[in-house]
This record gives sequence, structure tokens and C-alpha cells, in this order.
Amino acid sequence: MLDYYGSVIKSEKEIDREIIQKFRDRCYESYMKKIISDLRKENILHKEYSHSGWMVFHFKPIHDIIKNKIIVQKDKNNKKLKFTYCFNQSYKDSDVCKMICDKI
Repeated sequence: MLDYYGSVIKSEKEIDREIIQKFRDRCYESYMKKIISDLRKENILHKEYSHSGWMVFHFKPIHDIIKNKIIVQKDKNNKKLKFTYCFNQSYKDSDVCKMICDKI
């Protein structure tokens, strides 16, 4: 018996739209597009999947990877913000502060 959803392909645009929609409350669309692009370059996220393959096998791992990337970036940004605040309390050299934050 032919699996109807297995023979119907989910396109790149549909995948992107679904992922962006899922994370729209957590980050900007432009940041999501960057993450999606990076995952495609790393060959983690492919350009197309079957509907059933996407729903059963691929969506959850991709969702977890993206969620983790957002959490890691948020932690880095919080560290930079806290460091900048503390640094600016004692020093007024913004160039040095920026150099240090770029290394975090």
C-alpha cells in the first residue's frame, strides 16, 4: 500500500515557514533564517522531506537543535550584557569592552 504522506514532498519554503512560525515568539525571523541557513550548510537540515518523514523522524531533532542554539546564544548575550555593565562601572573605555565582549 502506498503511503500518501510519504510520497508527498514538503518543500524548502514549507519547512522554513513551519520552523520560523514555531519559534516566532522566541527570536526574530532574521535570526531564525540565519540558523536555518547554518543548519543547511552543516547538512543537518535538508531542502526537502516527505511529510511523514518530517513529522515522524526529523522535526523533533531539528527543533531541539534550534532550541539549544537559541539558549546558547541567549546565555552568551547575557554574559556580554553583565560584563559590559560591570566594566562600565569601573572603566570608560568602550573599545576595550567591545574587544573583550567579542571574545566571549
